[in-house]
Amino acid sequence: MDEPNTGTQSISVEELRAKGNESVKDGKFIEAVLHYTQALKMDPNNHVLYSNRSFAFLKLDQHYLSLQDANETVRLKPYWAKGYFRRAEVEAASGLYDEAIISYTRALQLEPRNVKLMESIKTITDIQKNKIKGRQNTIWICTCVGLIMGITVVLLDYTLTTSPTLNHPLSMVAFSIALAGVGFAIGKTATLMSAWSAGKSLQPPEDLVFNETNENETPVPEKKTKYSKAQARQRYKQGKL
Repeated sequence: MDEPNTGTQSISVEELRAKGNESVKDGKFIEAVLHYTQALKMDPNNHVLYSNRSFAFLKLDQHYLSLQDANETVRLKPYWAKGYFRRAEVEAASGLYDEAIISYTRALQLEPRNVKLMESIKTITDIQKNKIKGRQNTIWICTCVGLIMGITVVLLDYTLTTSPTLNHPLSMVAFSIALAGVGFAIGKTATLMSAWSAGKSLQPPEDLVFNETNENETPVPEKKTKYSKAQARQRYKQGKL
């Protein structure tokens, strides 16, 4: 894991960071998050701790929290390549390949000779190209299927019925083209839904949103029912007051 470049940290923070790193090596990412979080309470401006916790969150598939820590790392240390690398890793895992390429490129600008960054950019670029090619193939296949279905219906209507519904060449062509258009629309919709799903994992967890909402809500005082003196005496005797 990353080593801090400040030499005047308290021992307790250093020990917690070391415990977090050890937990990461053992695959105990929840424990690592706890250690890093405790250390950050003591040293809230430690960019290395945010970077390490971002990595642990990513391993737990907590993309939203991982990105928050990566962005905090960049904010605290804007000229440190590892911060942009952390952010790129989260964006890539969330399917935001364009954003990931930008973050990787920013990291590479800070460390031009970093081979790992070069390989990461190439890998993500290839994934992006294959993704685009796959979407185009989906649209093409759906369009062809629609056209074939249209032609099939026209031929069956013409050969198996005594009075074909589509008895004019133009109507036959128009019907086939219409089904091809339906296939195109289906393929386009499927690719758009796939594109919209990218980055969905970066949405804040529901429990986090719920807690933030409750914190911002103003408590509503409980309304008390007013009783007459006679009603109050009766309720007192019944033990209801």
